[in-house]
Amino acid sequence: MIGNRICAIALAAASATVCSTPSAIASSFDGNWSVVAQTTQGHCGSIQFGLAINRGRLYSPSGYYVLGYPAQLGGHVSPSGYVQAIAVAGPRTANVTGRLRRFQGSGTWAGSGPSGVCSGVWNAAPLRQTF
Repeated sequence: MIGNRICAIALAAASATVCSTPSAIASSFDGNWSVVAQTTQGHCGSIQFGLAINRGRLYSPSGYYVLGYPAQLGGHVSPSGYVQAIAVAGPRTANVTGRLRRFQGSGTWAGSGPSGVCSGVWNAAPLRQTF
């Protein structure tokens, strides 16, 4: 009987420890962000869109570029906040790099489209969670 109680207590303690430990895969940058990308060289225009980060993976759930092309972004964020992604909006593509911090992010992008080669900067801010 005492052996069963000790076993039950040990199992409960192990379960509490495992369940309370955050996933090593989860990113401290996980959540929803608002991003503004601006062209500094070329004629590619500017865009604002939403960005979701889940376990360090980037997804763009919203955003439209000129002429109604949906803007999509895919990539990853390292545990230290380094961003590497590829953006696509219709015939336009861009390589994206930068860094996220707790309350903001910024970086550069370079790509091409029908109007030629373009490059620019981007800025991001986390969206507040409302419950």
